[in-house]
Amino acid sequence: MAEQENTTKVEEEIKDGAPEAEGEDLMSLESLDSVLAEEDPEFAQSLGEIGPDVEGAGEIYEEGLELEYTLAEEEKLWQTATGVRAKLLKAFPFLPRISYKIKMKRTVMRLSFRKFKEQARHRVVNAGPLTVAWLKSLMVGLKKNLGAGTAAFKSYSLVKKLMFVVLIVATGAAGFVLYRVGTKGLLPHSEDLFVRSLADWSSQKYQYDPKTETEPFYDSTRAAQNIFLMKRMVVNLRRSGEAGSNPMGAFEFYVEGAASDVVVEIKDREAEVEDLFLRTIEEMTFDQVSSAEGKQALCDRLRKEVNKVLTKGYVRRIFIKTAIVKP
Repeated sequence: MAEQENTTKVEEEIKDGAPEAEGEDLMSLESLDSVLAEEDPEFAQSLGEIGPDVEGAGEIYEEGLELEYTLAEEEKLWQTATGVRAKLLKAFPFLPRISYKIKMKRTVMRLSFRKFKEQARHRVVNAGPLTVAWLKSLMVGLKKNLGAGTAAFKSYSLVKKLMFVVLIVATGAAGFVLYRVGTKGLLPHSEDLFVRSLADWSSQKYQYDPKTETEPFYDSTRAAQNIFLMKRMVVNLRRSGEAGSNPMGAFEFYVEGAASDVVVEIKDREAEVEDLFLRTIEEMTFDQVSSAEGKQALCDRLRKEVNKVLTKGYVRRIFIKTAIVKP
């Protein structure tokens, strides 16, 4: 008990026939502390560092820990209850067991959270010493492993040592090759054999808007207009619903070539081109030639027919200068 003097009993071997009281010596705790301080100062100092227990400190709560609250007490609580709880117990006799399990789970979770909070606080408060201790243990482990590896390497034969060195060099070379392949490629890229863009070879580059800053090549006022005026042609047309007995038409055409050589060739072969125009117009009816759509179709047909016989280029467009038709 707390009020009685704390003593410790030092037992000795009791010789046969000796009374029990003679084989025991009683020593107080203060005397024991003084003896320990004289015999083993370090052990006495370590004992002195152990402080009194603090209520709630160092407790570990885990699931499955038996608590003082029992199922019988929970059942008694339900049996002595009145009102809604008594009616529920009468309808569902198993409710006390469920309630007991829920309370136990809640208590275990609360105590586990308290344990986690205390551990976290301890780690935060002692972050410096804990980190230093971890680094020291890590360095000790590394030093120990390095020493063991060095000793093992020294115990190898010369052939094994050379094989180990070759393995290290080969591993480094393989790592460099993989890095080279992943970044720049193992072999340098060969230069392109063909010029893909003149911008790579130009001394200066310009940017422009193709929708607003472009100019047609053939229709530009700064480009030569390769236009040739054909002689007037009078030709008979085919009869149609609105035509009379002998419909006729008189036409003058502008022929635009893609280059000056086209105009020269048409000039040299003017008779042949004129005959081609006449034969093509004769196949048109009066109703076709008298309408605007028919005149446009006639120009397109003449352009296609004359391009079939040219040898130095092609005709871009054909315009009608004069078109007079008679029913």
